[in-house]
Formats: sequence, C-alpha cells, structure tokens
Amino acid sequence: MVIKILFIVPSLKAGGLERVASILANAGVHKYQISMAVLDSKRPFYNIHPDIDLYLTPQVITSAPKFIRFFTQMRWLRQLVKQMKPSAVCSFGEKYNPFVLLSLWGLGLPVFVANRASPVNYMKGYKGLITPLAYRTARGVILQTQKSKELLSPRYPLRNSVVIGNPIDLSFPEAVRGNTILNVGSIGGAKNQDWLIKYFKEIGANCEDWDLHFVGDGPKREKCEVLVQRLGIQDKVVFHGIQKEVKVFYSSASVFAFTSTSEGFPNALAEAMAAGCACIAYDCIAGPSDIIDDGLNGFLIPEGNHELFVQKLSSLIADQDLRLRFGVAAKEKMKQFEAGTISERFYSFITGSL
Repeated sequence: MVIKILFIVPSLKAGGLERVASILANAGVHKYQISMAVLDSKRPFYNIHPDIDLYLTPQVITSAPKFIRFFTQMRWLRQLVKQMKPSAVCSFGEKYNPFVLLSLWGLGLPVFVANRASPVNYMKGYKGLITPLAYRTARGVILQTQKSKELLSPRYPLRNSVVIGNPIDLSFPEAVRGNTILNVGSIGGAKNQDWLIKYFKEIGANCEDWDLHFVGDGPKREKCEVLVQRLGIQDKVVFHGIQKEVKVFYSSASVFAFTSTSEGFPNALAEAMAAGCACIAYDCIAGPSDIIDDGLNGFLIPEGNHELFVQKLSSLIADQDLRLRFGVAAKEKMKQFEAGTISERFYSFITGSL
C-alpha cells in the first residue's frame, strides 16, 4: 500500500521554513505519494516536483478579514483532508501548528508537527498556553535542535519526539572567492543587519578592499540602506534583494557574518558553512551552536557582545589561513546535514510512528 503524506505549510514564499518543506517534499516523492496544502494563495517561490499535488488556499479565503479567514480556511482545510484521506499529515511552523491540529481534530488522522522557530517564541503568553495544549493531540513532534528539546520538554508533551536538523544541499558551484562579507536572510526582525553594517564601518581601515553583500529582503531593508548612506559606505555595501540562485553568492564569498539573535535552525548559516565560507555568528539560544564549534569551524559570539564580534570579524578579514581552515572544517561538519540523510530520518520518523 502506498503511504500518502500531506504537508501543510503557511506559504511557499522565499523563506527558511518554506525551503525546508520543499526540499523534504521533493525528496519523498519517489517513495511516497506526497501532497502539499498551502495556507496561502500565492504561487510557490521554490520549485515543487511535478508529481506533488499542490493545493493553494482559494484567494477568496486569503483575502477575507482575519476573523472570517480563520474559520473559512479551517473549513477548507478540513474538507480537503477528508477528501484526500492521507496516511499522515505533517504541519510546519509553531504559529500554524495549533490551527492545523484544531482544524483536523476528530478525523482520526496521525498529525505530526514540525517546529521551525526559536523555542523561546512559544513558551510565554497565550502562545505558551495554547501551543502545548494543542500538541497533546499530535502523533509526533519534530524539533530542529537539542536545545529546543531541552527547553520545551518541561512544558510540552514530547513523548514521541525527535531532533532532526534541516536538510542542506552540499553541492555548490566552483567560484573564486573574493574579499566579500556575505549575509543572507530576511532583512528585519531579529536578524540585526544594521549591527553588521555598523561593524563593517567600525572595522574601516582593516577592510578597505572588502565589500559587504546582503541577499534577501524585508521590512528593514530601506532603513539599512539609509544607514549605509549616512555612514558613507554606499560604494562598499550591496543589496541584492531576493535571489532564487543563492549558491553562487556563498561560493564567491570569503566570510559569512550572521547577526541574528533568534533562530530555530539557521539555514543560511548552515548553507554558508556547507559552501566553505568562514563563518561568524551570535550564539543565540538555539541554532548556531548546533552548527558551529567555536574556534574549530567558525566563531560563536556571546549574544550582544558587539566588541567581540568586531574583533573576531576583523581576525577573519586579516587571516586568510584562518578562513581556509574554518572553511574546510565547516564543510566537513555539514556532511551530517546532507539533504538525503536528513530526508531519510524525517520520513523514517513519520512512517515508523504510524
């Protein structure tokens, strides 16, 4: 009997959650019957295998007022799942997992939930109350880091849970690395690209022949561009916007600087290490410490220690041998997150729990 697995995702826009769900869905299509239900009406940014049945929420629902949308989308999702009769459902994202569990409650289907954000985001306030209660109806919980499991275990029903990092494609194009500091990701939230711009300015004379490149877009891009103009470094900083083919940026950069202070499992950081960049990141509560071994394959900086971040970033800029050593060790570390290996673990957990 063919196992039918339905993925439920909030969207398929350019983003970490969406990228991971797309990779996992595409990887499973040769062995399972995969479908995707998207709680959004926009066409996907990522490539979806043609054998995957893709169901977008009708625009008449997504354009409705928020209160009405909640109930009409719940009805749409419940009817869709009843018609499909999947063997298992996997929902991605703590923000939407309780909604999915409530929508499918009483159908007798095994629903798995995959956490994608920093664990501290859903431990306080109404989220800290509703999410653990909703998770009691889940067949299994998929976490991204050991730190997440450690923090959530006292409050969440994690009897059937597993820690699985994100799948990373280890193939990158050959390119000559230039004197480029790279940052990839949404510009806004807790990503703190404005800090990196100020660090770059502060280093000044030590990076006269270096450039700073940002790949991504977001609510704070304009403010960051204004900051660059105000600091007078507009000829040294480049904003590329959202790019579908990001690999060439990783392959041609020498340093990857990550200033985020809230992460689940940072795809961009993992991809930069897989590409052989010398990486530096803040050691926020979860994520970077599962990827970087400080001093061995990158630098982990205590969160908010701006002075040390500048010091270590300067070291990477000044020391080519250090960059090369970190890059080689980083590529070796990332082998454990190879996309095929992670996908196999993901599907083994779901099918083994049915």
